[in-house]
Amino acid sequence: MGVVLSLADFIKGVPPSALREVGDHWQSLRRCGGLPKRTDLDPKAMAPHLDKVFLVERIGTGHVRFRLCGSMLCDVLGMDLRGMPLSALFEPAYREQLGTLIEECFQRPAILHLNLSAGWEASGSYRMSLWPMLSDLGDASRALGCLVAENGSGPTKRFRLDYASTDALYAANRPDMEKPAPKGTGFEVIDGGMD
Repeated sequence: MGVVLSLADFIKGVPPSALREVGDHWQSLRRCGGLPKRTDLDPKAMAPHLDKVFLVERIGTGHVRFRLCGSMLCDVLGMDLRGMPLSALFEPAYREQLGTLIEECFQRPAILHLNLSAGWEASGSYRMSLWPMLSDLGDASRALGCLVAENGSGPTKRFRLDYASTDALYAANRPDMEKPAPKGTGFEVIDGGMD
């Protein structure tokens, strides 16, 4: 017999160890409240969870693409994700909301936490976090991410966004933003609406 968990407990519960430990490593790299640089990351510090870790790059307002991706995320989606936009992993109805959350992650800046479920062709639940980072040039255009599967999760092709929260960060000096990519860069925002 399975265990029934309430959504409230899922949202408020202790994060899975991968999210907690990756987040702790990111936090350890911060200096004077600022965002860490992508080059500060130490893969050894995240070694047990590298299959769940990924890096994304901001390519325009509300859009990021994968630069590096752990094997677990590729296995869940059944493809190599490098170079793909994060929004492609979500059902169209959730992409606009995702774009707004991504901008908050970089602009405030803030840590982004997402509770996801598999799309219509699969079942399962997932948790994803994004921690904003600086590029080598000092602009807030990178993010460290981690995806963990909850018990019973299986492969999927698209995610639904069930719940999102942000933890605003205090930064003594707000990071510069990279100039947004012009329209027509090959990544289209599909407006499915969120009623």
